[in-house]
Amino acid sequence: MPSPPRQIVALLTLAILTSLFPVSRYLNAQQPTPRTVILLDPAHGGPETGAHLSDHLLEKDFTLAFAARLRTLLTAAGFTVISTRDADPTVPFATDQRAEIANHAHPAACLILHATASGSGVHLVTSALAPPDDDSPTSIIPWDTAQAASIPQSLNLANELGLSLLHAKLPVLLSRASLRPLDNLTCPAVAIEIAPLATADSSPTPVTDDAWQQHVAQAIASGLTSWRTHNAPAGAAR
Repeated sequence: MPSPPRQIVALLTLAILTSLFPVSRYLNAQQPTPRTVILLDPAHGGPETGAHLSDHLLEKDFTLAFAARLRTLLTAAGFTVISTRDADPTVPFATDQRAEIANHAHPAACLILHATASGSGVHLVTSALAPPDDDSPTSIIPWDTAQAASIPQSLNLANELGLSLLHAKLPVLLSRASLRPLDNLTCPAVAIEIAPLATADSSPTPVTDDAWQQHVAQAIASGLTSWRTHNAPAGAAR
């Protein structure tokens, strides 16, 4: 009896292997476990120093260090964390560039990090843009109102963060404003400004205090975890 052609032998072998090891199961095994992507935007950088928080600390350096602190906590909570910058740039880093980086990454949420030497507590700011009246999809997203479609989700995110900060007994102020790059982001986004902690019986705790920073970072991480569970949009996990 003549031997079957090599092509037939190969096809029979592939059929047997496929029946023993389903291709879909093998491919699924190679896929990474879905995780929620959070983008951190440490404000300022380079020649744009931001506020002078103390004699030796600029806002641009504070936001970068706080982003690293927050990244550690979020990664431990199962998030994938990316950042618009991991070092101090030598050239100006425009807000439009930050928004472009964030929008290209398609994160589940974006946190813009700021700090101030005045006021008290943690200030959470969402865009003052109004949600679009028409929910029909469009291929053109206006740059100056790109955040409009994400306003409901951004408000949910701010509320979750606010509740987490209150649960941690930290003063929090929620507000809305029209500013860059917040208005240009196409994902749920909140600007977070960390201020000193004012107390009734002692001098305020400055933003340079390590324990105060850690307390705020832990509350933010807890709030994001709650938001991921209750309000994260379908398809946000990557």
